[in-house]
Amino acid sequence: MTDIFISYAHEDQERVGPIIKELEKRGWIVFWDRKIPPGETWESFIGKALEESRCVLAVWSRYSVNSDWVKEEADEAKQKGVLVPLFLDAVDAPRGFRRIQAADISGWKNNSSYPPFQSLLTAIESKISSASPHVVKLAPALMSAERHTVVPAATPIATPYYKKNNPSEWLFQNIQRQHAVWAVVILAAVVVALYYVISHKTENPVAPQVAPDNSLKAVTNVAAEPAPLNFVPIRGGMFTMGSRSNELNHQSDEAPQHQVRLSAFYMSRYEVTVGEFRKFIEASGYKTDAEKGDGSYFWNGNSVEKRARINWHHGVSGRVRPKSEENHPVVHVSWNDAVEYCKWLSLTTGKNYRLPTEAEWEYACRAGNSKPFNTGDNLTTSQANYDGNYPYNNNQKGENRQNTVPVNSFAPNAWGLYNMHGNVWELCSDWYGSYGSGTVTNPAGPAKGSCRVLRGGSWYFSAEYCRSASRYNSPPSYRFNNVGFRPVFVP
Repeated sequence: MTDIFISYAHEDQERVGPIIKELEKRGWIVFWDRKIPPGETWESFIGKALEESRCVLAVWSRYSVNSDWVKEEADEAKQKGVLVPLFLDAVDAPRGFRRIQAADISGWKNNSSYPPFQSLLTAIESKISSASPHVVKLAPALMSAERHTVVPAATPIATPYYKKNNPSEWLFQNIQRQHAVWAVVILAAVVVALYYVISHKTENPVAPQVAPDNSLKAVTNVAAEPAPLNFVPIRGGMFTMGSRSNELNHQSDEAPQHQVRLSAFYMSRYEVTVGEFRKFIEASGYKTDAEKGDGSYFWNGNSVEKRARINWHHGVSGRVRPKSEENHPVVHVSWNDAVEYCKWLSLTTGKNYRLPTEAEWEYACRAGNSKPFNTGDNLTTSQANYDGNYPYNNNQKGENRQNTVPVNSFAPNAWGLYNMHGNVWELCSDWYGSYGSGTVTNPAGPAKGSCRVLRGGSWYFSAEYCRSASRYNSPPSYRFNNVGFRPVFVP
């Protein structure tokens, strides 16, 4: 059973995220990430989660007050007597909800001592207790331990990724079912291999290089073609993708850890800059989603706001970028815009450019390091651009620049890539979805979905989101003031 069901508008996802973190720290099980599992429909999945929740937190904002989904979920919760309204903005709740305001935390920012936030916690505890009279209130640590001992109801198991995309590996894992046939096949293969070795023997044979399991060392197939300007050759190899369950701030969508084998590729040393994107626009005449639509989100100094005129010309605060920021990463661009940029680059150069897969991005970010960051167990604001008010693991606070920085800022990682942590979230080619298990080769993510993957954290987020394994997602047309991209080149 879920303790708290969060009903909110997608536009508020970044503001709701820190609140969810605070609730989870207190041991509550929170339903908020609406990824539909295989075999489920949207209506049945959301309806079941809503029905099983002991408390429903309706997040009212300038966006959600017009959301039919939020209104419908809040109404159902009100009828069950488990509704707790939460105001992010100074707005009027829809009719029928105006007399049950619980808290207004528009001034709250990761500060659990903020009085309205405490009143919110009290309201939630009251609803959960009344919904489940036999549940004893436990300390967060005990609730967390209890949560891991519950045996879940049996659910259909989705077909593992490798069964659908790597049949030979699946057959090998089921070899015990076909002993006789495989014995003949293996024997024949050995005979052929021995014949080949004997007939092609050289005076100076080279021993093959093999990456051991769990290795992050890149060992194979370095591309022979010279790298384009400002692109770094990334040797192919095997690494462990995802985070351990005991990694601080580990999230469920970073599991299971699994082995990934990648071919060689080149990755841009830097995020695409305003100046580079300007050349694309001027040469192609392309109109971005923000220019064709209703603009983009920016930070007005107090809250997030969307304005129709905001597009790639503008910076994080909604003002036109000065010449001094031509070397900053372009923002207010969507996944669709990034893909069009890569297509244009491919067309004009005759080479194959695209967005990195999520696996390629994490592999390149880690650069051989299995720690939370490619800098080790901690990340400071002298190493990356994030909100220094919220450091990792209660380390010393740092600078909050409230802006992007030039793409060549700070020291690069061990493979020569700059700002893989922080500055802007970087778009990947994959649809966002759950990880499979087993060893996979050059995974490209789910075949379909509703959101694309973002990686790396940003100037606006806390250090925990900069972790190498941290994942985020947004629709392909989404644009914001802390999202950018860097392409890869594949020979």
